[in-house]
Parts: sequence; structure tokens; C-alpha cells
Amino acid sequence: MLAYPDFYKVGVASSGEHDMRGYNAHWGEKFQGPLESSDYNEASNSFLALNADLKGKLLIAWGDMDDNVPPALELQLIHSLILRNADFDTLVLPNRNHMLMDDPYFIRRRWDYLVENLLGAAPPKGYKIRSSSPTYRTVDPPEKEAK
Repeated sequence: MLAYPDFYKVGVASSGEHDMRGYNAHWGEKFQGPLESSDYNEASNSFLALNADLKGKLLIAWGDMDDNVPPALELQLIHSLILRNADFDTLVLPNRNHMLMDDPYFIRRRWDYLVENLLGAAPPKGYKIRSSSPTYRTVDPPEKEAK
């Protein structure tokens, strides 16, 4: 979306490694070469955001307990987008790690975002996705006591 703003209309970035300089050292060098390489800027969403005009709708989502990619990388991208005065949306999921793809709430919010911004339609309000995973238990709110 940052490199080709006229092509992409909607995007959802979740738990993104937006700049390899803030990620595991052994990972970036394996694929991009030494840190001094200009490849890092070319692959950095934070850097691209400083030089791009974001045109589409972008949702940036992450878990606040991400154990793989430091949440600071999301904030660096957000900072760059703010410097460009770009419009974007964020979703921070508390007590979630790096694997948001199986999280029922994130799945619904991602679907809703795409339905609203690609189809221009209203998704079903409060649609509940249930998960059999013990990691993502859904907790029903307590019922109101009848008076």
C-alpha cells in the first residue's frame, strides 16, 4: 500500500515486522544482507511511510504481548504515518501474542474492515466467532439480573 498507493484500496497489517532493524538480527541479515545495506530502507514500512502518500484504508493491528515482533515496530510505522498526516486505523488486542490469525475477535474485525471498505456494506453487528482453542476462549458477559 505504501509502495503502490494507487493499486491497493484496503489493507490489514497484523503483527508486522515493519522494519527489520528492530527484529531478530539473525533473521534480517539472512535475507537482506548486512545492516549497512540500503535494502533495509527499501523493505522498511516505516521508511516507506515517510515518503509515500497512503491512499487506501489501512488497519494496523497487534497484540500487546507479542512475543515475536516488538510492538514498538507498529508504533514506529504509526509515527511515520502521523508525520505524513495519513489517515489509518489501529486495533490493539490486550493479552494477545504474535498469532492473531486464529483470534476470533481479530478475525471478525478484519472481516468487518474488509466488508466495510471493499464492499461498502455494513457487516452484521457484533457477529460472534467462537473458537475451540483454549488460547482464545470467548467469555460471555454476565447476564443482567432481572429486577
